[in-house]
Amino acid sequence: MEFPSARRIRRSAPPPDGAGSGGGPDGGDRISALPEDMLLQILGRLGCSRAAARTSVLARRWRGLWARLPALTFRDVPAEAVKKALARVRPHPGVSVLDIRLARSALREAAKRDDAQAKSLLLAARRISPKDVVFFLPRSYIVKPGRRVEIAVPRFLRTTSIELDAHLLRVKLPDAELPALERLSLSGNIVDLAAFLNRCPRLRLLSVTYRDLEPSLLEAALVALKVPLGLGLIVFLLGIEFGQSHENYDVEDAQFASILHAASRLSPRELVFITDFDRCLRADLPCFPNATSITMTVRSVYFTRQMSNDQFSALERLSLMGCTVRDVSTMVYQCPCLRVLKMNADTSTRDITVHSLSLQELELVAHETQCEGINITTPILEQLKLDLCASSDLSVSVSAPILEKVSWRFAYSTLAYIFGLWFLQKLEVDTIEDYKYKDGELINEGEDACSQPHRVHVVSLHIFAHKDMGTKLNLKREIDKIPVTNFTVLELHLHAKRHAIAAFVFHLLSMHQIQTTTQRLKLVLSRWPEMSKCLKKCPCNEPMNWRNQIISLNHLEEVEIKNFRGGDHEIDFVTQMFSWAPNIKRMPISLTSEIKPTDIGGCAMSVYNICLGHPSVNSFVYLSSGERVPCSSMEGDSDRVVIGHD
Repeated sequence: MEFPSARRIRRSAPPPDGAGSGGGPDGGDRISALPEDMLLQILGRLGCSRAAARTSVLARRWRGLWARLPALTFRDVPAEAVKKALARVRPHPGVSVLDIRLARSALREAAKRDDAQAKSLLLAARRISPKDVVFFLPRSYIVKPGRRVEIAVPRFLRTTSIELDAHLLRVKLPDAELPALERLSLSGNIVDLAAFLNRCPRLRLLSVTYRDLEPSLLEAALVALKVPLGLGLIVFLLGIEFGQSHENYDVEDAQFASILHAASRLSPRELVFITDFDRCLRADLPCFPNATSITMTVRSVYFTRQMSNDQFSALERLSLMGCTVRDVSTMVYQCPCLRVLKMNADTSTRDITVHSLSLQELELVAHETQCEGINITTPILEQLKLDLCASSDLSVSVSAPILEKVSWRFAYSTLAYIFGLWFLQKLEVDTIEDYKYKDGELINEGEDACSQPHRVHVVSLHIFAHKDMGTKLNLKREIDKIPVTNFTVLELHLHAKRHAIAAFVFHLLSMHQIQTTTQRLKLVLSRWPEMSKCLKKCPCNEPMNWRNQIISLNHLEEVEIKNFRGGDHEIDFVTQMFSWAPNIKRMPISLTSEIKPTDIGGCAMSVYNICLGHPSVNSFVYLSSGERVPCSSMEGDSDRVVIGHD
């Protein structure tokens, strides 16, 4: 959208009786009559120069007023439109902020014009001479093969703060002195930063992110930064990113370690290291004594060195994803202020121990390891995320008395036999806030629900049928490993492979942990092309007398079944659920897509006939497409079923 021009706008005659738009008794426009300072405050509250410019159509008084705002903000606006707008702004000492975050045009030709205009916008910004300059290029800007596109930073004489994110562009810094600059934030392909910093006598705070700089040039740039840092300059953020432009840099262990040590000598408050190297690297983890946050997202990096007592004394947040540390317990011990920890366990780790008095959030990934035990003792831990792949005999101990949110992924590396012919493939637990159901849909009621978010724990068991024998697994013991006990929702994902499932589900529902806490049961059945046909002595029928057994599921209020086929075992299971769970309120059932069209009506009617004796239960049958299969009349004409939409 273009910014309004300064041309005269024809106005209609005022309404009779002085009923002007201002609503005053004299018919005047009271808002336009306000002092200019107050009008500028009103426009400033819009937070967008484009929106402020649109007010020019309201009245003569508002025309061009947006150009005198102290803070000019352009968000998601094409470069060409921003350049035209800046041409109408007269330089004045009151301009405090110029914030430009460009949008990428969808059309190819328009995008090319944007590329050409974007590089000259900083020159237009120099003419306005704001105190604070913010300039962001979108991620897809000016990326093409060949010589890297360059963007030049002009000499800002009055500017005290510059924040420039040039994405992958080569950033050319001015040769002249910037006498007023105090804060600088640069992101892009930067090579001559150290020389530029020597021409900024008042600069005290630096944030820099190097993107896709050739490793040898990066190392030299980091080493050169050490000189201006001796003058009192503080590095707030140091970012290193490889792989943004899909460059395939080859880095050896020694060079990678040298880059890390050069970064540590700059003593950044925050470190962000993102790489996509092809090879597996081994290196020491150097000292970052002043860092409060370290985020490293790398591929296959193994840190070998244990830390001394004085390292990472200020560290509050540590994220080492994709890389591993030899000794997790030592690392945690040497971070006394650590609040957030995210990391991968090394494949050779036997025991993982995390003992911390300060930790509030922990994320631990352990795949393809030799781990035999996990011991976590964290008295103020609030969030825990474990992603494990190990044998069933893994020992897990978690002591976290105020734990609120859990994400638990436990995949079994061997066949974990639990009952009959059933094997547990994966056990998952998730904590979900504001978990409310209405008409079968998940609703997030947000802050309006209550001041304290309502949380429930969802347990998901992925179980499959298999003829082979595996390692015996005590399911109760596996559930006891989970550090929360009030499982409100139970999801059973059964890959039955033509076997009957009712007897096995009865076996699971008989467990004490499930009987006493489950309020909602979701049963997801696997699809197969034919009806289940098992031998009479097939283990899937055990226990044989499950139809005559009694279990108490007094807390269960909702049962949902996905991929329902309507076999005898499934129909009997629906019947028994009403006797086991007398407080059921809802029972939505979705038919499998493999069911024959001629069988849909009979299957749905079997369910509805069962529900006739329980009028307080809302029970619906759906097709796999989501269409409801309604019964035309529950009384007198129950043999006729009509398929249609709600």
